[in-house]
Amino acid sequence: MSTEMAQTDPEGIDGVRMTWNAWPRTKVEASKCVIPIAASISPIRPHPDIPTLRYPPLRCKTCSSILNPFCRVDFTAHIWICPFCFQRNHFPPSYSQISETNVPAELYLQFSTIQYQIDAHTQPQLGSASPVFVFVLDTCMLEEELGFAKSALIRAIGLLPDHAMVGLVSFGTQVQVHELGFSDMSKVYVFRGSKELSKDQVLDQLGLGNVAGRRTGAAQGFQKGAQAGVPNPGVSRFLLPASECEYTLVSLLDELCTDQWPVPPGNRALRCTGVALSVAAGLVGACLPGTGARIIAMVGGPCTEGPGVTFMKQLVFYLIYPYAQ
Repeated sequence: MSTEMAQTDPEGIDGVRMTWNAWPRTKVEASKCVIPIAASISPIRPHPDIPTLRYPPLRCKTCSSILNPFCRVDFTAHIWICPFCFQRNHFPPSYSQISETNVPAELYLQFSTIQYQIDAHTQPQLGSASPVFVFVLDTCMLEEELGFAKSALIRAIGLLPDHAMVGLVSFGTQVQVHELGFSDMSKVYVFRGSKELSKDQVLDQLGLGNVAGRRTGAAQGFQKGAQAGVPNPGVSRFLLPASECEYTLVSLLDELCTDQWPVPPGNRALRCTGVALSVAAGLVGACLPGTGARIIAMVGGPCTEGPGVTFMKQLVFYLIYPYAQ
């Protein structure tokens, strides 16, 4: 029974499910796709075939990516090349016995997804940067559904480590980035849901544009800051440790209600999911470059406004009845 389930499991060991099973071969085929090509990834999805390694991962010194089966390895020089930034990295002394016939579990193709079990003694080797979690909450729901989503979000925040950085973005017809650094008064930055935004535009509206401008011409300084995981000035207004912002987040969620934008009868609510994810990605990428981050989106339906909108075609069936004499 378990073998049959594993064979029919569409997500597999990696927890990835695509909207289409076949990739379009030409631009014409891609333009005919009514549903955009996307992937749903479940990083913490349990699977019996995922191995557990009891040592810290080996990271790239430039982009902090982890050694994986898609890296090119020079077994003679003990060097591996990162597939993301093409940086050449040397293996540490603990990998001195590596060879073509003796490779670690990270380089097996069938182990494209693995998990690490790290104790308190090896944790500092991963760097001092705190993990980042940005919650993106859809408010185009029924009041009862939104209540369930807020309860689940509060429970998730309570399970996070105290040092984890947390942010909140809500969206409906428009996108709201909630400021957590000032708990005495609720402050929200609003983005239009029908307009596609670049990372620079997100930074300008959030008041972080000057910081980004000073880093534009300093690539080496940017990389050093990314490696060190030092946040940009002002990031504490939007991303705070879970131990410091849990009360503020609970208060914001209690005040958060369903999207009040009027919806004509027979139409779907205007849901700007694409802009909300773009804003969250721009905030994470600009405020904490080079650190591990996760955007958790709680979406109640398809995108109907702005970039990523899904056009639902109405199919009309004609029933032909025989003529009765």
